[in-house]
Amino acid sequence: MTRRSKKQGYLYGTVVLACAMVVVKLIGALFKIPLTNILGGVGMSYFNVAYDLYYPLYALFVSGLPIAVSKLVSENIAQRRYHNVKKILRLSSFVFVGVGLLGSVLMFAGAGWFSEVVKNQQAKLAVMMLAPALFFGCVMAALRGYTQGMQNMTPTAMSQVVEAACKMIFGLALAYGITSYGLRQFEESRRVFSITCDSLQQAQLAVLPFAAAGAIFGVTLSTLCGSVYLLLRQRIKGDGISKEMLKSSPPSDTSRHLTKKLLEISIPVCVASVITNLTSFIDLISVMNRLSAAIVASPQTILQMYAGAIPQGIDTSMLGSYLYGCYSGLAVPIYNLVPSLTTTISVSILPAVAGAWAAGNRKGLQDNVESSLRIASLIAFPVGIGIFSLSQPILSLLYFTKPMEVAVIAPALKIMGISAIFVALTLPINALLQAVGRADLPVKFLIIGGLIKLSLNYLLVAVPDINIQAAPIGTLVCYLFVMVAGLAVLIKTTGISFHFYRVIIKPLFGAVGCGLGAWAAYGLLSRAIDSKFSTLVAIGIGGIIFLIIILTSKTLTKMDVLMLPNGEKFAKILEKMNLIG
Repeated sequence: MTRRSKKQGYLYGTVVLACAMVVVKLIGALFKIPLTNILGGVGMSYFNVAYDLYYPLYALFVSGLPIAVSKLVSENIAQRRYHNVKKILRLSSFVFVGVGLLGSVLMFAGAGWFSEVVKNQQAKLAVMMLAPALFFGCVMAALRGYTQGMQNMTPTAMSQVVEAACKMIFGLALAYGITSYGLRQFEESRRVFSITCDSLQQAQLAVLPFAAAGAIFGVTLSTLCGSVYLLLRQRIKGDGISKEMLKSSPPSDTSRHLTKKLLEISIPVCVASVITNLTSFIDLISVMNRLSAAIVASPQTILQMYAGAIPQGIDTSMLGSYLYGCYSGLAVPIYNLVPSLTTTISVSILPAVAGAWAAGNRKGLQDNVESSLRIASLIAFPVGIGIFSLSQPILSLLYFTKPMEVAVIAPALKIMGISAIFVALTLPINALLQAVGRADLPVKFLIIGGLIKLSLNYLLVAVPDINIQAAPIGTLVCYLFVMVAGLAVLIKTTGISFHFYRVIIKPLFGAVGCGLGAWAAYGLLSRAIDSKFSTLVAIGIGGIIFLIIILTSKTLTKMDVLMLPNGEKFAKILEKMNLIG
């Protein structure tokens, strides 16, 4: 297994994770789109309050250890210290169980207080229902980090698919079932879960906290299913380390020594991950509060700005939740698509670069760093610019039953498409810094970026004429700074010769052509045929234009293609056609 991984290189792992990510995102769309159509803007604000608390806590309690495990396992495998590898799994599993229990208890106990702080008390039940997911997430993280360190990305990929499928099934079933039950209660008794309602509109609003909590509990159940899958797979298939390999291996280091190394790597990564996830947490706290300030300052300005885009029954007391729900429920999932695709590169590149760095393999380091950033650019630029070009059509295609919410948030999504590019490129850069022993730098850069974002949110969101449309600006400036600073230090630390034109400019040029082609195609087609079909065709045309530009400009190298599954076959074809550099 390890030989195969080394032969295929990190990009094979990236492809495995990317394929899983495509499936996960498709399943996620089948979950989030119907869920948004069930819950609407207000209900999605309850759902996302729980999610936006969960991810910083997950980052704090969980994120550093799988990266530390992955790095240590890959280094010890490179040195054939297999007893250390086994011991790292045992130690990390023990730590993860305790940490997961602690995190779940804190999240459950603090649900009420947190919901009051963010001025969204109705989200309390959803926060409580998501608390156990921290524990199960810890179990998954331990096993994922171990197999990733062996450059075996299949367990991670399959567990992500299992988790996504279970989330869709349980989440939608519970959200729909609770909504239907609550509205039947209203028809029979004019009450919804003991809340007296005078009209159907009131009943529909009253059922939303319970429906959102049901959907969130489906997420918790999905983490349980993912954990069970990984535990069973580990027990049945093992890890590929044979008895002969263990016999020839040196004795393991002490538990104290290995635990110290785990903590030395994981604590800075945890802090960096907290700051990364804190950007959504900053949005949750600052955007809701500053929206409230904008509404108090000039409610008429905001009501006029969104005239015809606010559902009946939503007054100024619920307007902040509605606007935030449009932002977090409709726009953020599309924005998150871009960095989620390059996350697969971050996960698979870390052990490959850590191994090359530990072995002093300068050529392997140069090739892997440049290839990973080029592939990240080829993903991030066209998707981000495509979202910018077709923000309103994409939203209308996905949330066709929520035209008012689409009208509210489509302008903000344009900015989010560009900021997503910087986030997506930051992730592999941070992973590369971690792999070469500079895990402290992403922490420092992200702290500065987080302060920039918080300041911009505080200043701009409270302006009634801008309000929720200002939320993405802080993210854009934050990650532009983090990306540029991280890339500069990475080049200085590794001493690699970075080919800026081949890695950045060529993918950007192709992406601009993609965005312009998609925008022009939609503008022409939407005048003659259905707008939903026009959007799909325009996306396809943009993708074809991008592919033509990338191939004719020879952006892809032979090494990139060879590291793909069946890469030799594709490389021969592209070489015959003179389409690779």
